[in-house]
Amino acid sequence: MPIVKALARSLLFVAVLYVLFRYAGDFSTSQSVVLTIVSWVGYGLYEKLNLSRKAEDVFTPFCVSFFPNWYELLSDLTLIKGEEDWQRLCEASNKIPATKFNVFKQGFSFTVIRPPSEQDLLPGLAFWNNEKVFLNELELSEPVIEEEGDGFRLRLGEQHNFFDHPSWSSLPRVVFRWGAKGYEIGLEVQEDWWKERCQSGAVKELANIKKDTDHLCGTTRLVIATLPYSEFAIYYQRVDYDKQGKVEAERDKQLKANGWKRKEEDRDSEIRDPWSRIEHKYFSVAHRGI
Repeated sequence: MPIVKALARSLLFVAVLYVLFRYAGDFSTSQSVVLTIVSWVGYGLYEKLNLSRKAEDVFTPFCVSFFPNWYELLSDLTLIKGEEDWQRLCEASNKIPATKFNVFKQGFSFTVIRPPSEQDLLPGLAFWNNEKVFLNELELSEPVIEEEGDGFRLRLGEQHNFFDHPSWSSLPRVVFRWGAKGYEIGLEVQEDWWKERCQSGAVKELANIKKDTDHLCGTTRLVIATLPYSEFAIYYQRVDYDKQGKVEAERDKQLKANGWKRKEEDRDSEIRDPWSRIEHKYFSVAHRGI
């Protein structure tokens, strides 16, 4: 119905323009048609520019910090088998130079500096703080930890140095990217390895999570958590004071439906925490306006 109304308004606008040019302006039929088309296109561009300005007027740049709860995540996916594997992994991570990005210790951090246009995807233009690059489409992906000489590896039959997983390219990788219903967070693993874990029952209920398989590359992206887009909606729109409680309740409702909960602020603290913090069994996310 809204589409029909918009189309009717456009047709009426075109008809009025033509009548004005043809009869009030005393232009010829061909001149009136050309002037009508030029005016209609110009008005359409003006409307788009005006909408873009309105979006940027209400938009607040914001920063997001994301960190996996590594021990629970890697243990439940059977990538590590216990404390011994965990300690080896931590020791290897501590040896990585401080000048090199280390997702195991740092997690992901990005800053959204501009809202998306009508054709673009959320969150808009972002700056990946860890890698110092701009992204039009948010897709962050990094090996959990790199082996020595890490790169393109397809050593069939060989095991990863730190995980109970084949030594396959740079897998396993942690991934944070846009999705249909929110930001999809998880790991990318080797396809056959995941099939075997599911069939054996080793990963229990995690066998039922959403997955995206690339058969050509032999990889499977596991969507372990979905962060609703509504969580960051406060940065894209102004909310009247009397409606803030309702908006907050809706955000919390969507978080709960996706396995997240909001961390309550310590009201007794003398220094207010500027970050909004939310938690999932396997991940933690914090965000704030800048």
